[in-house]
Amino acid sequence: MLVGVATRKYGRSLEALPASLLEYMERELHYGPHAANERLRVARELLSLPLIADQFRAGELSFSAVRELTRVATPENEHLFLTKAHGKTSRDVARMVSGLKRGDNPEAEPDPRLIKKRIYFEVSATTFARYRMMRTAIDKSREERITDDTLLAMLLDAPANDQVLPPRTQVAMNTCKSCRKSAISVDGEQIPIDDQTAEVLACDSIFIGDLDSDDLTRPKPHIPDAMRRKVLQRDGYACVVPGCRSKQHLSVHHLRHRQNGGTHTLRNLCTLCDGHHLQHHDGRLVIVGEAPDLKFEWVTDDGVATATNAPTLEDVFDEDDPNAPPTNDNAPPGT
Repeated sequence: MLVGVATRKYGRSLEALPASLLEYMERELHYGPHAANERLRVARELLSLPLIADQFRAGELSFSAVRELTRVATPENEHLFLTKAHGKTSRDVARMVSGLKRGDNPEAEPDPRLIKKRIYFEVSATTFARYRMMRTAIDKSREERITDDTLLAMLLDAPANDQVLPPRTQVAMNTCKSCRKSAISVDGEQIPIDDQTAEVLACDSIFIGDLDSDDLTRPKPHIPDAMRRKVLQRDGYACVVPGCRSKQHLSVHHLRHRQNGGTHTLRNLCTLCDGHHLQHHDGRLVIVGEAPDLKFEWVTDDGVATATNAPTLEDVFDEDDPNAPPTNDNAPPGT
């Protein structure tokens, strides 16, 4: 249909025809690149989803609802999604399919790792330019393009005046006592999270008590403040993973996890940045030994592990770092 419209508008001059449907949609229909790509994706999906296509054509489904349904529905189960989506708003449909993958039925258990939220910002040209420069610099320093989620987490966790943050209190996490599944509370909505994310958040957190109890409970750090300060000082207020040296976005991690009998001792605690902390709980980074004598193994997709040792104090601190503890070379007399 678009080809026919373009031919009538531009005649038979091939030079005048748009080079692609995306160009046509942007030039003639005034869609932006993202909106045009999304509409083409939906159009392709509707070719194999006749029931959803019929209701969309009849005006019984909005484009927003169709957009969400085409992410997960298949020819075999589209009727089930249509039944469940009946009478729902487009926002309800988006929540209904959140956490599902293509081929799942509407009643399937959502995968917390697939739940995404979208944030929009409207900024000045100067702020946008600064953002692009910052993002390019971060990607270059990490030698990879980081995700939007990772970038925003870095900005939210950045300590003010180069001071180390206290235990994580940015999100409220609830864990069911019976099923042990966890969720975070956002604007009155309980958003499920996977076990690895729950472990990362609980590793260095503040416990406020049982939400099913009327008992008045004082907030209690998961790791005692005095012990946390000792660990951070020993590790140089930096991630202990060799080659990292990040002094921001830090958590204190239990080498032997609490559910496995780990304790709040210096030998069982080490400092990790958010990236390596998540890698460890995902099983991609194995940490062996007792702090500070640690060995690190990275597990690749093919199961091959590479190992390295923990950094020394000379690796962690710069020569002129005022936080550097005394060593044999610069120790004061009598030590």
